[in-house]
This record gives sequence, structure tokens and C-alpha cells, in this order.
Amino acid sequence: MQLQFESTDIFAEIDPRLQRLLERKSRGITIAATTSTEKEEVAVIAKVNNLKEWLSMNEVYPGADLGSTPNGERIVTGRIPVSRIEHIKQSDCVVSLKPAQALKPTININSPATAAIQDLCSQNSLEEQGSGVVVGIIDVGCDFAHKNVRNPDGSTRLLAFWNQDGHSNPKSPYGYGQEYKRDEINQALGASDPYAALGYELEERAHGTHVMDIAVGNGQGSGLSGVAPGADIVFVQLSQNEYSPLIENGEQAVESCFGDTVALLEAMRYIFDIAGDRPCVINISLGLYGGPHDGTTLVEQGIDALVSEKPNRAIVIAAGNSYDTGIHASGIVLPNHHFDLQWQIPHRNPRQKEIEIWYDGGDRFQLEIIAPDGSSLGRVDLGDNGGVVDSEDNTIIFFTNRYCDPNNGDNVICVFMGSDLPGGIWTLRLHGVHVNNGKFHAWIEREDYSQTYFVPPHDNTHTLNTIACGYKSIVVGSYDNTKTNKPLSFFSSSGPTRDGRQKPDFIAPGHHIWAAASRTATQVIRMSGTSMAAPVVTGAIALIFAEALAHNQSLTIEEIRELLAASTQKNFPIHSQPERYGYGVIDLNAAVSAVQDKFTRL
Repeated sequence: MQLQFESTDIFAEIDPRLQRLLERKSRGITIAATTSTEKEEVAVIAKVNNLKEWLSMNEVYPGADLGSTPNGERIVTGRIPVSRIEHIKQSDCVVSLKPAQALKPTININSPATAAIQDLCSQNSLEEQGSGVVVGIIDVGCDFAHKNVRNPDGSTRLLAFWNQDGHSNPKSPYGYGQEYKRDEINQALGASDPYAALGYELEERAHGTHVMDIAVGNGQGSGLSGVAPGADIVFVQLSQNEYSPLIENGEQAVESCFGDTVALLEAMRYIFDIAGDRPCVINISLGLYGGPHDGTTLVEQGIDALVSEKPNRAIVIAAGNSYDTGIHASGIVLPNHHFDLQWQIPHRNPRQKEIEIWYDGGDRFQLEIIAPDGSSLGRVDLGDNGGVVDSEDNTIIFFTNRYCDPNNGDNVICVFMGSDLPGGIWTLRLHGVHVNNGKFHAWIEREDYSQTYFVPPHDNTHTLNTIACGYKSIVVGSYDNTKTNKPLSFFSSSGPTRDGRQKPDFIAPGHHIWAAASRTATQVIRMSGTSMAAPVVTGAIALIFAEALAHNQSLTIEEIRELLAASTQKNFPIHSQPERYGYGVIDLNAAVSAVQDKFTRL
């Protein structure tokens, strides 16, 4: 394959993925419509300093307002024409602008699917059982007909169900998908085929049904109860038909995608709005690998804003399953020297690949890409971008070296690799042009079933889910409760955050977990992953909220974290990797008792 480097005139002072999108458009590639966007449109998250001005721009189709950051800026979503990206980013009101990124489930795809039954929750004697609390599940695959999420009279426990799959609909939240309220769900439950009656396609072994049952299942069908069986439920089904507009032949890359980051933020806003003044905790068992890992992504800032808006709110996120995958590397670039990052790519790898390298804003690195045959394919300086084209003038590698991301002040290098490039070891050479700090961290983005990796030895720290590094989210890793020594799950991602904070916050059972099997009404299946650990903590927070509600009291997100941290099991086996388990394992009985003690003293 003959390859040649080309510089571009793409505006380099914007997010690298937006640069990539503009580069594709400059080559005449059509940006297809998605569930929530029209043709030649992109869903975005923005941080703005003037909400009125943002809403007044006629290029913007507004989405959700997530609330304020600590300095008074707003996190918002919307849809904008690709052709107007540069204009919108240069607006005085726009501080930061990022495109939607496709999400994946945090289930361990390499784990077998059957094992011994384990009842997670023998704590159902806890008095309130989540009564009066709303538990939000954002996932894919809601079996509203499974008996574990129905009342004893057969009616639904769901307050609402927003299926984001589907065409534009002005009556739906944010103009897409289909919303069903309790009465409509109950009517469908009376039909011989409730899924068809609701116009909903549900696959077997649905991830979302399993997650929902762990958090709030009542055991009415399976005999295995979840953590908070008395809670009400709001489910948001993320679209399974999304693809990234950044990817060539994106329509072929939808496998395992669970919506995107814009739809995720809109789902959170929707759930809290449905809950109103009722206590509400949301579970997110989804994620990616890239990002700055310092809590400054716009998604994480949106999460922090939502839970700070009023008390009695919490958002729980799975830590991720990338501990042993070789997707993280770090090092120090010395002045006038270089550091080689070696990236192992199998021959005829069919998927497109991404890598992010974050480094200090006071440093200046130059990126050089070296092919497996040792040939240098070009260099890009800080503040520039470029591409590698093949003999037919197709850009098969696009890379950027962005100066000063507006959310953290750091520089970031992004490399987008096409599919079916020559296999072998690709080298990303970082030249230290001007160095004060020199430290960098690099992450390879998630590639299910064909994950590429850095050449060993691996640095498995800092492997948290992209959106699991925020300041006010509750992040959960996984351990194996089926073993007497309670080992950490081999896949459970590790902290700390890039800015040195402790994450995950807690660990919970996530290995070999039995919970509801979709389309069965009463049966269960086994899954493993931090996807399964997060809803255990989600249910625990619902129990805490219910106990506080019984005392007519409220809890802030800071108080929730303190109660959980103070209620960890003291006799749990000691681990040698605190960066993977945070405060430890929550004792549900101790946590609820702590709430009772807290408010009895008032």
C-alpha cells in the first residue's frame, strides 16, 4: 500500500473529532442522519457562558440544559449543521464544543454466560425497600413484561419508558424516539404479545433488563430479588442503531453501540424531570476508554451539574472492564528527546481505531507516525493536523495535535486509523520540542471483539471508563463474590484519575451475577462485568434515599458518598490494589442503619 502524508487546512482550534468530521466533509463524504439528527447534522455537547445567546443561534436545534458548572457556565446539548461547526465554535458564548460519541456496555464480553445461582441481596428485610424512590436505568433492552418488574397485580412498576430508537417525533422528548407512560405500558401488558403491542423490539439476553433487575427486581418471577424491590422505575432505551459520523462506512459499525453521549445526557435530564421532587438515582452501565480521565469531559461536567442542582439525586457509573486489555500507556518525554509509543495492530484488522494522548498545556510535543516497515509517514506540530492518503487519495490516517483544550488547559493528540491498514507495530513518536513537565497518558479507544493494544509491558492503572472520573458521580468496580477470597474481577478497571483522585469509589459483586433474562417472564441468566456491579450500588442508594424519605429528610450527593464510605465492610479481605477498589465494599445493612441513626438524632 502506497502512503503519503498531507497537511490540511481544517480549522485546528476545535475538538479533534470535530476536525475529523470536517475533514470527511471536505472530501465530499455525506454525513448521514442518525436517530436524533438530520442529514449533514451532528449532535453536540456544549459549554456556554450565555444560555440565551446559545438558544438564539438559528443553527442550533436545542436539546437539554443540564445545569450550571461551579463557575456559572451551562452544559447543554443540541444538533448543529456540520457546515456551521467552525462558526458556532467561534461564537463568544461557546466555551467548549464536542460531538456525540457512541457508547458501549460495560459487560465483560469474554466472560462465559452461565454459572451458579447467587442471590445478591439477602437484605430485603430492610424496611423501606426503596419505596418512594425513583430508579432510572439508561441502557438497552427493557423487558417491561418480566414479572420481576411488575407489581403483584401484574401492573407495571415503570413510571415511564422512553425508547430513543425510532424516527424524529415532535411529541417525544427532545424530538426523537417514542415515550410511553404507565397507562400505555399497562395496556400493552394485557396483550398476548406485549412487545408488539407497544411496537418495541426486544432481544433475548438484553443487557438493560439484567441491570434493571439487579437494582430493583422484586423476585416475583424468578425468586431472586434485586436490591431495592420497592422502588419505581424509569427506563431510557438508548438507540442501538447509532453510528459515529466520524467513521468511514459508519453504518457497518453499529455492533454493540448503545446510543451516544448526547443522548445519554438527555436521558439523565429526562429521568430527573420525571422524578420531579422525588428522590432519584440513575444507573449508567456504559462507557468508553478514551478521554482526559480528569473529570473534565462535558459529559462528566453535565453529570456533576445535574446532581448538584438539588438534593436527593445520585448517578452511579460502572468503572469499566479494561484493566487487563493493554489500552493505557504513560511516560515522560524529555527535552530534545523522543518517546516511542508502540501500538500493536493485527493484520487485516477490520475496524477503525482511535488513540488519544493527553499532555501538559505548558509542553510542546511533535507527533511523528512510523509504519510497521519503519517508514516515517509525517509529523504534526502542536496546533496543527494532517493526514496520510493512499494511492486513490483516500485519507486513511488523520491526526491532530490540539493546543489547550478549553476544559482542562491540556494539549491532546488524536490519531484516527482506518481499517485494514498493514498489520504490525505502529510507532507514535513523541518529540519533546519544548518541555516543562513531559508527562503524558495515552488511551486506545474501545474496539469490541478486535481490541488493539500497546506493546507490553502494560500500565494497567488509569483504565477507568471515560465518563467515570467525575467529581460527583459514584463509580463502582467489580469483585467476585462466588469465591471465598472475594477477589477483584480480573477485568475491573483501575484508577486513579489522571489528576490523582481516588476512583472507583466502591466495589460490588459483578462476577457471575444471575438476574432477569429478557423475553422469559420468569427466568434468569448470568452475566459478568462492572455493568452488574454498578446497579448493586444504585439499589443501595435507593434504600438510603427511602430511609431518609421515611424521616422526611433530604440527602446531598456529598452526604450520600459519606454514608456509603462510612458503611464499608471492615472485615472484607485485604487487597493489594486500593486504586481498584476505592473505599471498599458497601455493607447495605450498615448504610441504612447509618441513615436511621443520622436522622433519629435530629
